[in-house]
Amino acid sequence: MPVSQDHPQVSIVIPLYNEAGYLGTNVTLIENYLRTVQLDYEVVLVNDGSSDATKAFCDAIVNRSPPVRLISYPVNRGKGYAVKTGVLDALGEYIIFTDADLAVPVQFIGTCLKKLEAGAPIVIGSRHLRKSSFKVREDPLRQFLGEVFRRFAQLSLGLKVSDITCGLKGFEKKAAFEIFSRSKIDRWGYDAEIIFLAQKLGYRIGEIPVDWYHSFDSKVKVGSASIKTLTEMLQIHYYYRTNCYYLSD
Repeated sequence: MPVSQDHPQVSIVIPLYNEAGYLGTNVTLIENYLRTVQLDYEVVLVNDGSSDATKAFCDAIVNRSPPVRLISYPVNRGKGYAVKTGVLDALGEYIIFTDADLAVPVQFIGTCLKKLEAGAPIVIGSRHLRKSSFKVREDPLRQFLGEVFRRFAQLSLGLKVSDITCGLKGFEKKAAFEIFSRSKIDRWGYDAEIIFLAQKLGYRIGEIPVDWYHSFDSKVKVGSASIKTLTEMLQIHYYYRTNCYYLSD
């Protein structure tokens, strides 16, 4: 199917920080999948101040593939900032973001899109549904801290979803703009914030079971990231209580 860069059916946003090792291979996998299922698409790469060869790899990909474009800035701002930047710049009727390491395989992009097209304004991948599968698990410490964060975020923010940090999430364009134009968390707490905002704005959130392959090249330092993310939960409460999200009439 020919690709319309002005009005693509779907935008795939990929935040990047030092992903040179497998960037080229995984973008090719995504593009091949989107062509195979005949989707009118664009891929938006967001280089979040990488210090390795990620920017050079992105430039090469953009030069060979017109449906791929790059947003790049020199200073690392955090994954939340990168996702927000890509989502707000996306042109698609539907916007799906996924991790560069493809911890959730490419075919689940199609599953997510089908649920969006069926009327769900927001769809998130979940590793905790009955048909979900952990193909490659994290180490025990990451599993434990991840579960602590999931339960804490659910209780403290009232999040009514089974998974918060799965790297596959999709949005209808209007919902994406209303949520991400309000978001303020730049780093690891951004997942909880966008789900919190979606609920406060009255959006229905659909969940899909996914397969999960943990990447042991993850750049997250679990100790410092856990402390920072818990601090960000308090920031979300503060922003909400002081109406910094502009949710009130």
